[in-house]
Amino acid sequence: MMTPEQRLDRVERILTLFVNAGRRVRGEYRHQSREHDEKINILIQTQMDTEEIMKRLAVSQAETEATMKHLAVSQAETEATMKHLAVSQAETEATMKRLAASQAELSESQKLTDQALRRFIDGLHEGRNGKSSK
Repeated sequence: MMTPEQRLDRVERILTLFVNAGRRVRGEYRHQSREHDEKINILIQTQMDTEEIMKRLAVSQAETEATMKHLAVSQAETEATMKHLAVSQAETEATMKRLAASQAELSESQKLTDQALRRFIDGLHEGRNGKSSK
């Protein structure tokens, strides 16, 4: 059997083991708690960064939409200009055809005038020299 002093020593050793085990567990808990706190802080920072990125993306999206609207208006203006140019081109082609026809008529008229003038001049030459054409 154990003496009271031995029992007391045994209880002290057991209490020392409990205290040391408690300290070890508390140290592990603090370490885990610090790790969890770090992970939570990382998650919070990541969330804040993501929110900032989302804000910038929203601004970029709005700018892109405004640019797209401007491009749509410019495209409509370009299409209207192209239609106007097509009409002008058709009018120019019609004018060119009329001009070519008029020029052909003028050329034919000039040929006839040249022929008549040659005959007239020839007639004058024949009349002065006393020659007759028959």
